[in-house]
Amino acid sequence: MKIDDIRASYLDFFRQRGHVIERSDTIVPSNDPTLLFTSAGMVQFKPYYAADPVPYRRATTSQKCLRAGGKANDLDEVGKTARHMTFFEMLGNFSFGDYFKREAIQWAWEYSTQVVKINPDHIWVSVYEDDDEAYAIWEKEIGIPVRKIARLGKKDNFWGPAGDTGACGPCSELHLDRNPARNATHPDEAPGTDPTDRFMEYWNLVFPQFDEQLDGARLPLKNRGIDTGMGLERLAAILQDKETVFDTDGIMPIIEATESLCKVSYKKNPTPFRVIADHARALSFMIADGVLPANDGRGYVERRLLRRAARFGRELGLDKPFLYQLVQTVVDRMSHQYPELSENRVQIEKIILTEEERFRSTLARGMDMLEEIFQGLDKDGRKLVPGDDLFRMHDTYGFPLDLATDIATDRGYQVDREGFDSAMKRQREQARSAWTGTGEEAIGRAYRVLHDEVGDTKFVGYDALEHHSKIVGIMQNGQRVDSLKSGEEGEIVLDVTPFYAESGGQVGDLGVLDAVDGNAHVTVAKALVGKMTLHYARVTRGALKVGDTVNAQVDRRAREATMNHHTATHLLQAALQETLGDHVHQAGSRVEPDRLRFDFTHFEGIEASRLQDIERMVNQFIRTDTPVTIDQMAIADARSAGAMALFGEKYGEVVRVVRVGDISMELCGGVHVPRTGVIGYFKIMSESAISSGVRRIEAVCGERCVEALQSRERNLSTAAQLLNAGLDELPSRVQALIDENKRLGREVQKWKQAAATGGSVDYMSRVQEIDGVKLLASEVEGQDAAGLRMVLDSLRDKLTSGVLVLGSAAEGKASLCVSVSKDLVGKIKAGDIVKQLAPIVGGGGGGRPDMAQAGGKNPEKLGEAIATAPEVVKALLG
Repeated sequence: MKIDDIRASYLDFFRQRGHVIERSDTIVPSNDPTLLFTSAGMVQFKPYYAADPVPYRRATTSQKCLRAGGKANDLDEVGKTARHMTFFEMLGNFSFGDYFKREAIQWAWEYSTQVVKINPDHIWVSVYEDDDEAYAIWEKEIGIPVRKIARLGKKDNFWGPAGDTGACGPCSELHLDRNPARNATHPDEAPGTDPTDRFMEYWNLVFPQFDEQLDGARLPLKNRGIDTGMGLERLAAILQDKETVFDTDGIMPIIEATESLCKVSYKKNPTPFRVIADHARALSFMIADGVLPANDGRGYVERRLLRRAARFGRELGLDKPFLYQLVQTVVDRMSHQYPELSENRVQIEKIILTEEERFRSTLARGMDMLEEIFQGLDKDGRKLVPGDDLFRMHDTYGFPLDLATDIATDRGYQVDREGFDSAMKRQREQARSAWTGTGEEAIGRAYRVLHDEVGDTKFVGYDALEHHSKIVGIMQNGQRVDSLKSGEEGEIVLDVTPFYAESGGQVGDLGVLDAVDGNAHVTVAKALVGKMTLHYARVTRGALKVGDTVNAQVDRRAREATMNHHTATHLLQAALQETLGDHVHQAGSRVEPDRLRFDFTHFEGIEASRLQDIERMVNQFIRTDTPVTIDQMAIADARSAGAMALFGEKYGEVVRVVRVGDISMELCGGVHVPRTGVIGYFKIMSESAISSGVRRIEAVCGERCVEALQSRERNLSTAAQLLNAGLDELPSRVQALIDENKRLGREVQKWKQAAATGGSVDYMSRVQEIDGVKLLASEVEGQDAAGLRMVLDSLRDKLTSGVLVLGSAAEGKASLCVSVSKDLVGKIKAGDIVKQLAPIVGGGGGGRPDMAQAGGKNPEKLGEAIATAPEVVKALLG
């Protein structure tokens, strides 16, 4: 069976048994801030095991999963084993307070043996050591021989939670015996005691019956249920009779595409091909779901995957960027199941290409660092490269350990692998303790209990800014309370609210809650559990208590300003795509009453003239006074109509489509103006880079725009007054001042050079001879790098043949300049000299064989560097 046929057959099998086929969640969990990535199919269903009511009692999915960081991490195993991957699809069937162990086991057996026709004689099972119920079902109802049922401990057969909290329980696994002939000679082998990878675990049946808390306590689950997970690629390997998951029809095309780019055969050296194929899939899905390269969190994992794949590419002779060329194969193979791949293909390719190019420059920097480390070791007469140095290169600069090891070995050095491993262990422990989620509030059990009781808050804020509502719950410091008195703060839950809860980049509303016996000022509204809106409030008069009726009033002025900015972000994205290209996609946003911030994919800075074009286009859209219409549509219909989805967002089957005439059509749950003309005016305040391949525009609209322009005009008027010039003359007057300042600077530099090379200091008397080569090593007073080069040029003419090493301190920094005359560059090179002297002053540098320079942060060590120069020159000449 082909992998697509397997996926379809599984989902249809459980659909016929009353399961709702649910769409895959995103790689970044949509409902669990404690997880780095979605690592199992049940992640999106975690709340259903502890909530009532639930939208359905049975569900089935094919979930895209990533195990490359946090508690679930298979990264180091990829390519080494036949079955481990970072990215994979997990088939799963789930029960929330419905069927339990008997049905889960019976259906797993039926699908395995009757639908996909696995030989029942080759299936073994394992159960949790204390789970007599599951053991009995397998033995007495299914008929598995006792010798093929293994009782295993918590490590192997107790699952969860997925993250720090949530559903967990014992589990039972199905294993395929891939070498049944060993039964005759090794009758004691079984899952859990297999030294030869004879048994491949392919289906895990989890029986969630506990709700684990942050303190480790396990409470009974409200909805005892079922959570199963079966690796689609593992099942494909079994059914296609392939030795590894990488040889299946889902992954082999990527390996073949890699083979076409190099001159190495997959059969001769399979590991690099497997790592590259796995990582190419992982990177494509991560970027499609909105994860962008960064130096921490999810972005750091993504960057590490890319650099790891690039490093394995070097083993195949792929020294230039190549990963981006594999994206099309991933898209061709998987976009029919995951359309976000084809929708975002261009930016996936560009982001990967940009990162590959960055890594090439990283490797060049790493080579320079290694040279400095080697020089330091030579100076001390040591041959062991410290593990801490290797880890710093790996962690900070992404320089691969094995590449550093190869270079060190070739140069006659050894590497401190134990020191590296210790540093890596410390970093992982720090990362685990530091990862507390995405910055979202940790959701305490009290909030979930309240939500179970009162349900979601009905939102009426699209049509009204005021509503008479009932207080159904109050939280204070994470605990439920009955009331809040004057001066106290807490979170108030209403049955119906006009307050928009923060989501999709739009901030929550502010306003007031007014009751007979008290009122409160609402600073923000948020929804932490489901759609239960928490009104963060401070009581300003009397008291508010559960059961009170309040007049909930949204601050009209703030809401209207937010609406201006939100609709303007849609117009801005349309203008960016029109001006820069279709590769532009939203990568994040923040919409507030005072401003908007829009992050988007683009791979170079935007010239001022193009920014003006973009700004002008947005204002043209505003002046058309185009109606803004909002419709509810099926997700498939919205996509077919061309509606843009937010980068990395997960949507339900029915979506809200915001259309601005022929200008823009996006999936959006935010608040918007009725017509574009309401916005008034749009002004870009800044444009900048925030990460590789991602730019940010900050802008203001309407009244905030008038305030910003008036502020700028006041500043310009003040500057004009200081220069005694009119506003129209300001640019020319400022340019004249800059030109005059440069002219005076050059004059000062000339005087400094004259003072340095004049008769007050006889530099030529300091010339010494090292093995027949003239050397002038000296400090020069008060010169920056440019001035030092001028002094070097002057003295080089006088020395004619020899080596010049000059150093100077200025503005708290050290500068070094080295020159080697043309007749000596065959014996000694300026770059080699400066690389050994620069670390002394706390810096680095390089240059040509005849001229090199360096800077450093320790000017007090300049004398030591100059004094060391003769020794360095002598060693290099020798």
